[in-house]
Amino acid sequence: MLAGAFCLALAAPARAQAQSSEQNAATQSSDAFGRTVGNERSGLYSGEEVRGFNPGEAGNIRLEGLYFDFTGFLSARLTEGSTVRVGLAAQRYPFPAPSGLIDYELTIPRDQAELHVEIDSAGSIPRGPGLQANVKLPLAGERFGIAAGFALREAKRPDGGEHRFRTWAALAAFRPAEGTEFLLFTSAIDTLSFEARPNYFPAGTVTPPEVERARFLGLDWTASDTFGHTHGALAKVALGEGWRIYAGLFQSRRRSNGSYADLLLGVTPDGRANRVVIADDGNRESSLSGEFRLIREWRAGALSHTLTASARGRAKDRLFGGAVPLRLGFGPIAAPLFWPTRPAYTLGPKSSDKVRQLAGGVSYNLLWQGRASLDIGISQGTYTKRIDFADPGLADPVSRDRPLTWNVSASVSLGRNLIAYAGMSRGQEDAVIAPDIAVNRAEAPPAIRTRQVEAGLRFAITPQLALVAGAFEISRPYYNLDAATRYRDLGRLTNRGLEFSLTGQLAPGLNLVGGLLLADPKISGEAVASGQIGQRPVGQVRRRLVANLEWRGQGGKGPFSVDIYAEAFSSRMGNVANTLVAPPRSNINLGARYRFDLAGARMILRPQINNLFNSYGWMVSSSGGFTYNPDRHVSISLIGNW
Repeated sequence: MLAGAFCLALAAPARAQAQSSEQNAATQSSDAFGRTVGNERSGLYSGEEVRGFNPGEAGNIRLEGLYFDFTGFLSARLTEGSTVRVGLAAQRYPFPAPSGLIDYELTIPRDQAELHVEIDSAGSIPRGPGLQANVKLPLAGERFGIAAGFALREAKRPDGGEHRFRTWAALAAFRPAEGTEFLLFTSAIDTLSFEARPNYFPAGTVTPPEVERARFLGLDWTASDTFGHTHGALAKVALGEGWRIYAGLFQSRRRSNGSYADLLLGVTPDGRANRVVIADDGNRESSLSGEFRLIREWRAGALSHTLTASARGRAKDRLFGGAVPLRLGFGPIAAPLFWPTRPAYTLGPKSSDKVRQLAGGVSYNLLWQGRASLDIGISQGTYTKRIDFADPGLADPVSRDRPLTWNVSASVSLGRNLIAYAGMSRGQEDAVIAPDIAVNRAEAPPAIRTRQVEAGLRFAITPQLALVAGAFEISRPYYNLDAATRYRDLGRLTNRGLEFSLTGQLAPGLNLVGGLLLADPKISGEAVASGQIGQRPVGQVRRRLVANLEWRGQGGKGPFSVDIYAEAFSSRMGNVANTLVAPPRSNINLGARYRFDLAGARMILRPQINNLFNSYGWMVSSSGGFTYNPDRHVSISLIGNW
């Protein structure tokens, strides 16, 4: 039993568990650190936030385990879901990142035809009626198959703004021999007529007054269109004698027709502010990235060895800048008709930046069956970033770096059903792009050096229920706004934390995914010592509690189930001076599933109530912008699987 539990704990990160047509995150999560299945998610972390940092902005995205530099969101029609790789979930994972990884799994056709259709009255975020469909079709058994899907939605956002959303994807899989697979895919996400959401920046030490939710307080003339495309190819080739090749090449592009940011500056307690709209257009971003791996696997008794040689890189090009601040004046935030028409303006010329990055490395994994594991990796990279400012009065900087990145981690069995793990890593990650409120908005700093140490325990309470407790410390440069609202390096941010996961079956038919984060993020450096900024970073919580609980009748085999999702956040700093605090907030969602057969299809009826008690709370961005959480709303979905 001990060997089986140990291998299960270590093998789980190697490949996400098989998907279910139910898309049920409460029953398809092996820990509480972050899992997305279709439209549903569970756990402490997500694609936007892991241990206080954004893995997408940091460049810590993987597609089927391979390095992938993307410029926006991946279409859910292309992927089955995603998994957050931190702590024990990063064991046996080559070349992890200090701030955590998000690993996406492609939707791949196998030997059975599948059709999934979903109609819903209103999504979670955004709302509005939607239709989505996916098909997996084998054309020659398992040798060749295709998968395709699309989704449409006439969306009304929680802030009352509207837009149209459409996405599609297609994938072809070819398996000429056992152990060899080639994948080719393409996808697109288009967001049309998207009206800019107001962001509230309070004056002084008082949070913005509560405004009416689901009522659009923005400006109708700020609508814009964004188009994103992702294409790629993957190859998995078995060479025999334990050798194999694993490689991928991906292109990700994004462009916008019109772009606006609606900033309400100096919001007063009586609900008035200076309104500034940042108008932009013609932004473009494109990245070609990929990775090639040569892998050797062999066994010697109870020892399993994996040696991986990797070459990975990217070529990223971006057009930015030329935006114009439209200063609309002082007025009531609850009366957007105070600014009824768009003023005339002329955009400035575009600046450009180019990033060229290559890295080569070697990773070694040792698994001692039922006893211990060891992971070691080292990479040498070259990094160049060139910025060509449109303003001839500005120098065009060139940043170069040759980072040596590495990781080492281990796990060991301490007794019956108990595993200890620990690790250290050093990496290079992208810094966050300057926010719209900054005077150097959209400017991207050079890549930064990051480091992490972590350790923890996993205890299998029962074969179906596991507790994970861990501690971590992440250190990296801290970029934010200075007194002149210039986005720059202000010091060093160290985030120490404890995280807990309790996941599995409490009783037949009763499943839990529960997580707790206790964090202590602090900034150090001259800006803190001189009193320019406070020691707490803006927007980061110090405590987060989440729980997904589902009960299904007849010991987990009945047609009816109910589920509850609860989350609670601590207060967080609302400005760099640490003189403004956003209060704690919490949320509870209630849902159900009813499963039945109809005309040869397996049907699921899924009603949900989001924000059951209609709690009001403020979310805070890292630049100090306040937005409110969605109000209570009801949605119902009908899902058919053939």
